Amino acid sequence: MKKGLLIVATCLFALHGYSQDWGWGDSGGSGTGSKGSTTGTTSKTGTGAASSGASSTAGAASSGAAASPTLAVPTIGTHYDDAPAFHRETPFTTNDGRPGIDEAVVVSYPYLREADLKFRRRIWRRIDCRQKMNRSFTWPKNPVTQIIYEAATKGLVRGYQTDSLNRLKTPEDCYKEGSKLIVTQIQNWRNPEDNEDLVDTAYYDVFKWDKIVRFEIMEDWLFDYKHGELRPRIIAIAPMYEEKFPNGQTYELPLFWIKMDDLRPTLAKSEVYNRYNDVMRISWDDLFNQYRLFDSYIVKTTDWDDRYLSNKTEFQQDPVAMLLEAENIKNDLFIFEHDLWEF
Repeated sequence: MKKGLLIVATCLFALHGYSQDWGWGDSGGSGTGSKGSTTGTTSKTGTGAASSGASSTAGAASSGAAASPTLAVPTIGTHYDDAPAFHRETPFTTNDGRPGIDEAVVVSYPYLREADLKFRRRIWRRIDCRQKMNRSFTWPKNPVTQIIYEAATKGLVRGYQTDSLNRLKTPEDCYKEGSKLIVTQIQNWRNPEDNEDLVDTAYYDVFKWDKIVRFEIMEDWLFDYKHGELRPRIIAIAPMYEEKFPNGQTYELPLFWIKMDDLRPTLAKSEVYNRYNDVMRISWDDLFNQYRLFDSYIVKTTDWDDRYLSNKTEFQQDPVAMLLEAENIKNDLFIFEHDLWEF
């Protein structure tokens, strides 16, 4: 009896080992060191990894499609203490011993006492670089659009958010201003054979200085009682850009505002094209603040409602009347100065 039980136990043990070697039964997938265990483990693990990889890829794709792109803004910082930067090609002219334009300094305004200031009127003007008289603003060798834009976006001068000049704007914010998020459709790269399979994509169109076509200047007309003069003084300047709003209308907005006193050291070292005489070299500071060799039109003046002429109800549907009102404002200044004297 004992001998028979021993033979049965030996047979069962052999069958159990045989089933483990060839992967029979439920234990074939979890055995270690056998062919069946290796095959079973690999198949289960491989399938799981593939499924998890596919799910993670789909998740990443879905998350990538949902996330909107961000504008990569370089760390600019401020460089207010750096030497004024200017853009100028070396002129191929004979050196006559005169100081170069890079050695120019700012000519200060005449001293004006507060007690001698008897009249002041603030005016906002627009300068269109496409005007014939303003062609020098886009002079390829030294465009003032590049000078003013890079002065603020590179942290060389302080930028301000509004013409109140009381809220600073970081160089990074000046760099981001005017950039637009473009949403378009491109061919699906996963299916290059189907030209009609399109997917949405978005990217940022970074604003560049060569897109500037207008400037806005804020100036004060001052009457100096001591010298008997009515003369202008530019307070700040702002490059403009166009922004389209959801209502379908397009407005011109300032990228940033810069104080003219902060910008003058840079403008004084930047040469501008002189259409009249190549020997007489002038700077952008001379053009703005000394000779005023630019064409402009008035868009705003100090008023009780503090609004632009284009935003006033009586001029919104009549741009010709708005231009005539701008001429009336300029004529009022002329009449005021004329009536100060007796002839």
